[in-house]
Amino acid sequence: MLSIRDFYRLGGPIVSDCIDGERACSIAIIDIDRLFRISEQHGPDCADHVLQEFGANLIQLSSDLDISVAHLGQDQFGLLLVGLTSDTATEAFDRLRYELSLRPIGWKGEMINITVSIGVAEVYGPETFDNYLNAAEQFLFMAKMSGRNQVVSDHTFAIAAH
Repeated sequence: MLSIRDFYRLGGPIVSDCIDGERACSIAIIDIDRLFRISEQHGPDCADHVLQEFGANLIQLSSDLDISVAHLGQDQFGLLLVGLTSDTATEAFDRLRYELSLRPIGWKGEMINITVSIGVAEVYGPETFDNYLNAAEQFLFMAKMSGRNQVVSDHTFAIAAH
């Protein structure tokens, strides 16, 4: 897993290379749903454990993708996915969301079920890495506002508009 500093340092050049080389690229933000509630119920040590286990699961489940992952802070992870357009990235992240939901995290003899909300933005033109990350964050907010435990992207947004 990349540090947040490396994620931002590497993100710009990767996005530029994808644009210049006309390669598909998508940026996503994954948010663990209701991590604050887990912290309230089980304590901050449990929330820290959930973050560590979740990060390990995320890396393991996405190992077949050309992906860079970073913990952005609190309950959010940033992902930069090279080689997939928004529609194929949305499908990949929806499978990832489902697979993560099948991996409850153990804490002191109890299994804690985790769901995630994901926002995905496709890199499609000369914008900055930060702008694409911001777009992914806006899609993430839409996913959370419309019920959590789902993926929202420019692709799903376009389908819903038709």
